[in-house]
Amino acid sequence: MASARFTCARGVGMATLGVRPGGAPGVGVPPEEPVPELPEVETLRHDLDREVAGRRVKAVEVRAARIVRRHRNRREFANRLVGRKLGPASRLGALLLLALDDGGDALVVDLGTTGRLLKQRSAAPVDRQTDAVLTFTVGGDLRALELGEAGELFVAAGAELDELAEARREAIDPLTDALTWQAVNARLQSRQEGLRPLLTDPSFVAGIGPVYADEILWASELRWDRRSERLSAQEVRRLHRAIQEVVQEAVRLRGSSVGEAPWLDLRGNKGEYEPQLNVYLREGQPCRRCRTPLVSERTGKAETTYYCPKCQS
Repeated sequence: MASARFTCARGVGMATLGVRPGGAPGVGVPPEEPVPELPEVETLRHDLDREVAGRRVKAVEVRAARIVRRHRNRREFANRLVGRKLGPASRLGALLLLALDDGGDALVVDLGTTGRLLKQRSAAPVDRQTDAVLTFTVGGDLRALELGEAGELFVAAGAELDELAEARREAIDPLTDALTWQAVNARLQSRQEGLRPLLTDPSFVAGIGPVYADEILWASELRWDRRSERLSAQEVRRLHRAIQEVVQEAVRLRGSSVGEAPWLDLRGNKGEYEPQLNVYLREGQPCRRCRTPLVSERTGKAETTYYCPKCQS
């Protein structure tokens, strides 16, 4: 994949058999471990807005200094939060933002490739994978877990928030942008890349990783290696519709929880989209559209895609 945020593979213990087009067995290919993608991040945004907004921070414990690396030290990060009330939750691409009560600053959460947020009782045992704990005056804790090397927490002021927004301005956000298929086509023509690497590039579409890239391509009946500048108008319309419909349906069902370390929502519950997956991790099973056995193919050093060799062309 094309970016650190959505394309870093997580370690997995079991390999799946890679199958090349035509059904020829390939070498064992470990699948990319799912990362928090746009539907999962949007689910967390909704949960944070409902369960955390309005709570005042009583104490902050940072257990892993690397996650507050934009600050001089852990104490500076904590001092910018203690005593302040969290406001509405919003999103910049795959970044989560919690406004702070003075109206100018925000707590920014970058989940990276492995991160989770958990709302918990203050008396509950703290998981060893916990990187930071925000304790509220009333209403328990907000805990950040498994942020890894890519994830981070930081408090950003107005100018820095503007910079973050500007850096993500060109990316398509399927949940907030009302782009026509003609506008999407213009962007496809300008990039001239394979479709799957392009879909997982956060400078093109916000928050799409291995799961939803494969699902979008199946829904649009397009192969992962089709060139973006060579699609017909009808194919662009199908892709445009699939990006919106797949992401919106996944948000409605509160995301996907697949793989050896499945994503969990703010209360520790799994998403409900997994039964709707048409190709991801379904190698060897019949395509739900044409009944041809689905295949997987290595697309890069640590990347695997799942698709139908007959009805995706």
